[in-house]
Amino acid sequence: MGSAEYTILIASIITGTAYAILIAIFTVGWFKLKKAGSGEISSANISIVVPVRNEQDNIERLIHRLREQDFPPEQFELIIVNDHSVDNTLAVLKKYENQREVIIVDLKKGEMGKKQAIDHGVGLACGPLIITLDADCLPDINWLKTFSSHYKEKGYKMIAGPVAIDKPSGFLASFQALELLSLVATGAGAIGIGKPIMCNGANLSYEKDAYREVEGFRGNDHLAGGDDIFMMEKINKIYPAGSIGFISDPDAIVYTAAAGNIMEFINQRFRWVAKSPSYRNPFLITSALVVLLFNICLLVSLSYAVFSETVAIIFGGIFLLKAIVDFPILWSISGFAGQRYLMVWYIPFQLLYFIFISITGILGNLLSFSWKGRK
Repeated sequence: MGSAEYTILIASIITGTAYAILIAIFTVGWFKLKKAGSGEISSANISIVVPVRNEQDNIERLIHRLREQDFPPEQFELIIVNDHSVDNTLAVLKKYENQREVIIVDLKKGEMGKKQAIDHGVGLACGPLIITLDADCLPDINWLKTFSSHYKEKGYKMIAGPVAIDKPSGFLASFQALELLSLVATGAGAIGIGKPIMCNGANLSYEKDAYREVEGFRGNDHLAGGDDIFMMEKINKIYPAGSIGFISDPDAIVYTAAAGNIMEFINQRFRWVAKSPSYRNPFLITSALVVLLFNICLLVSLSYAVFSETVAIIFGGIFLLKAIVDFPILWSISGFAGQRYLMVWYIPFQLLYFIFISITGILGNLLSFSWKGRK
């Protein structure tokens, strides 16, 4: 065995072992989660804050869905904050601007970005419980009820909700759907073991008092993303263990459309990865490094396998390890989301995912990205 083969073997053993342990921990955390059992809603009013930029095709559909909620209309309000849309979003919103339960405001000149939009919305909120929701997402009619009952029973300072791709069809959409479910399960599993590291701002709730206590996005407001993970880091740091929960109830899922093409999808992931150098949570940093290094190890061993039968065997071994370790949590959450049919793509997904993770994990920290027409 040559030095290169020996190095790849040692790296594979170390990163593979660390990865297997990490995913096993997340899997245990995922299965520990329980949904609220009482079904009773909280008396606390809810303020739904929706930052919008160029959402002419989505915002009206979302407003209609929120009006259909199986929840007392007097107990929630919808605050839509327009972030300088340059399409027909404002024209659509004008139809609702004088209606009681819908508050529509524009960011002022000089203010921009999702964080400032959320901050503006929280400042206007009357309810003690805030839920942030993306305009391109659609919740179930019991969505608000699940958040309210979970809050009443558990009393969390922050509650993360699940997000899934809406009716994925074809390989690209199915790949995105499985990848998103894997991220949701990882974040939920970490919460399940009391080590929250990840959530999605497209379906996220926190107490208004907690938002004020951590001073909102102060300290990371210069970053384009991170309205979710940085808020989680802050709340986790200030409040006692167990103050952050996850709603493991399918009624809490919000559905979003898959990216239309591969470049749009990659750009989205670049945007998510770009904030990673600013992470401060040690467990989050360690987890991200373990996942990235193991996937890079897979990519390197695959590249070298054409030159060495030994490395080809090493690659086969660690790929099989990954496929076995990942399966239980993906099988479970795909069933949770009513999308178990996606598991027919499991092996193709595994064959491409480590390449995708390696590329986006590295380039996402080096290249710029665009969002809603902004660089």
